[in-house]
Amino acid sequence: MGTLKANTVQATTGSTVSIASGHALHTNTLKGTTTAGSITVQGEGSNTTNLQQGLAKMWGNYDQRGDALGSVTSGDTFNVTSFTDFSEGHINVAIANDMSNATYSINATSHYNGLEAQDQYTRFSGASMVTAGTFRLASQWQNDAAQDAWHHGILVHGDLA
Repeated sequence: MGTLKANTVQATTGSTVSIASGHALHTNTLKGTTTAGSITVQGEGSNTTNLQQGLAKMWGNYDQRGDALGSVTSGDTFNVTSFTDFSEGHINVAIANDMSNATYSINATSHYNGLEAQDQYTRFSGASMVTAGTFRLASQWQNDAAQDAWHHGILVHGDLA
């Protein structure tokens, strides 16, 4: 096995360098050539997407009621500093690596207790008090009353600072 050392790899013909079928390119870091934080990925057909724009920047779940993980306990998370039980049906979320502004997309779900008999009841879940590094998540029952949720699922997309 040999080691190839080079500062630039360029195709001998055309503009594409290919990795032979059955082989893989291993790396710890990918950076765009023109802009370090911009890599275009070929999607379906001729469509392309920006790799960084398509990645979730923060996600997690939180058990406010204590039915699944234990009261006021976070489950699996990514880029979350903390969840804080603020009040009935409200949690404060702190993002570890801040977003670039307060206009990022927050998607949230709330479930009552995971029992099939309770699935028929509507929950409203939404964010407020949004800053680059924090937001408050509210979970409301169908009668407009705030209520602690068994599972808050949270997903954030946007630009990191």
